[in-house]
Amino acid sequence: MLKRVFAIIGVALLAAVWIIYGIAAFTVTKNTEGLLYGALAVTILVPIVMWFLIRMYDLAHRNDDKNISMSEMRKYQKRIKNGESPEKIAEEIDRKYNINQEDK
Repeated sequence: MLKRVFAIIGVALLAAVWIIYGIAAFTVTKNTEGLLYGALAVTILVPIVMWFLIRMYDLAHRNDDKNISMSEMRKYQKRIKNGESPEKIAEEIDRKYNINQEDK
C-alpha cells in the first residue's frame, strides 16, 4: 500500500514539475534553458529517490510477517485462561513464526 502512495506522489511531483516548466517556458524569456535542465534533473532524480525510499521501507519492515496480531494474541490468552499449557502455546508460536530457530 505504501509503495502505491510513493508512486502516486512521484507521478504527481513529476507532472507538477513539467506543468510548471511548460507554463514558465511560455512566460519567462530569460533562463528557460536552465528551467529545462532543472526539469530534466528532477525527472531523473525523483524516481531514484522514490526507489530509495521504498527500498528503505522494505528493509525496515522485512520482519513484519513475524509479528503476532492483537486478535491472535487474544486467542492465545483465551486458550491459556481455559487451562491450556502456556509452554505448549509458546512452542506453537515458536514453530509458526520461526522464533528461536537457527537459520540453516
